[in-house]
Amino acid sequence: MIVGTAWPGALLALILGLVFGSFATMLAHRLASGGDVAGRRSSCPSCGVTLGARDLVPLFSWLFLRGRCRHCAAPIGWRYPAIEAVCALAFVAAWWSGGGFGLGFALLAALAVVLIAMSAVDFEQGWLPDPLQAAAAVLGVVWRLSGEAASVALLDMALGAAVLGGAGLAVRWGFRLLRGREGFGMGDVKLLAVAGLWLGLAPAPMFLVLGGGAGALLALGWRAAGRGAEFPLGPPLALALYVLLIVPALASLLS
Repeated sequence: MIVGTAWPGALLALILGLVFGSFATMLAHRLASGGDVAGRRSSCPSCGVTLGARDLVPLFSWLFLRGRCRHCAAPIGWRYPAIEAVCALAFVAAWWSGGGFGLGFALLAALAVVLIAMSAVDFEQGWLPDPLQAAAAVLGVVWRLSGEAASVALLDMALGAAVLGGAGLAVRWGFRLLRGREGFGMGDVKLLAVAGLWLGLAPAPMFLVLGGGAGALLALGWRAAGRGAEFPLGPPLALALYVLLIVPALASLLS
């Protein structure tokens, strides 16, 4: 529970998370639709009208407009406020984990935006954008090199990426040989390797346990909703990575 003089920092992290959550929704939408990520203002996907400032206040515009466009009254999906709220919570978690604002917070917050946008695309389109994977990898390298000796960090990153990425490839090829279909897409394999860069070797077992558990829960919900047998693996892997970065002590439970 946040009390005393700490609450202004948490509130600022929350507001920043809402703002960047709005950016994550835009990023995911434009990547999923194949549009330009930058260079044009936000507009209503139904009527095409350019949106003004009062249409773009994170979370609150959706609530005040009752989930509809102010210009054409077309419904606005719940994904927008949901992504903004999740991003806000992720920013508060990053602030809490890092003990305030600093490089650690900035890197974790940036990773949250990337993972949330990536997960949104995977939910909607069933693929993980390579540019976001590359951004997450670069952030991971900076994270590791800023916290420990370069020689140690580079070796551990290489081992983590090799083990987790190799595990993904093994599952992908194993399913193809045994069942005639791929167990993991290449996007999932790349995300496993990116997680290895961030986490290194020691937390890899707990990452697989958390990712597998989250994936099993998602699969149950996905099938219960009538979405079919195949479900996106990126979101549970992204969640497992972020949880372990926020609460690294969890990794020791399997050591």
